[in-house]
Amino acid sequence: MAYLEARGLTKVYRRGDETTVALDGVTFSVERGEMVGIVGRSGSGKSTLMHLLGCLDKPTAGHYLLNGRDMSALSRRRLGTVRNREIGFVFQQFHLIDSLNAVENVELPLMYRGMPAKERRRRAEECLCRMGLQDRLGHRPSELSGGQQQRVAIARAMAGEPPLFLADEPTGNLDAASAAEVMDCLHALHQSGRTVLIITHDTALAATLPRRLTLSAGRLEKA
Repeated sequence: MAYLEARGLTKVYRRGDETTVALDGVTFSVERGEMVGIVGRSGSGKSTLMHLLGCLDKPTAGHYLLNGRDMSALSRRRLGTVRNREIGFVFQQFHLIDSLNAVENVELPLMYRGMPAKERRRRAEECLCRMGLQDRLGHRPSELSGGQQQRVAIARAMAGEPPLFLADEPTGNLDAASAAEVMDCLHALHQSGRTVLIITHDTALAATLPRRLTLSAGRLEKA
């Protein structure tokens, strides 16, 4: 049994009399511990697919199975629990809180879980050190470079120890050197046994990944 399965995933948006098919019968599977790139131009359906795989939305038709469970059948509350416990998100825009330092940003989702303060501080510092940020623990986002901010975001995703990581254009706002550092971090996550999906329009970046899926106009071209 595959770790992640998309079976005929379809997403249709309706606004008045206007209908937009964002995903059209997408089917593929990913084994536990794989690193996969989901590639496509703007408007190809990549972001819609990420929202479904990340349990941020539900399909209009089809099924999404994660570790054998049909996410399409879960309530929004139960999907929220899956997001919090099993999926780590890395976004293009970092989504760090300006008023918090690096450690506090990483601690925040652990606080929502109810983890004791001492344990969440230990885990946050450990994850930041793994990202090479041991000398930036007390720095706020405005005091960090773009690449450093993205590594804080990866540490935040790591802190909850999720088995699945979804990275949406993780190098989109970075220079070449910072992008390479961030990709090294994502490859290290993969090598530690995590399942990593990277959504990107960057064909050069995608070419460095072990496996690629290509979306075009909401359909999967290559699996």
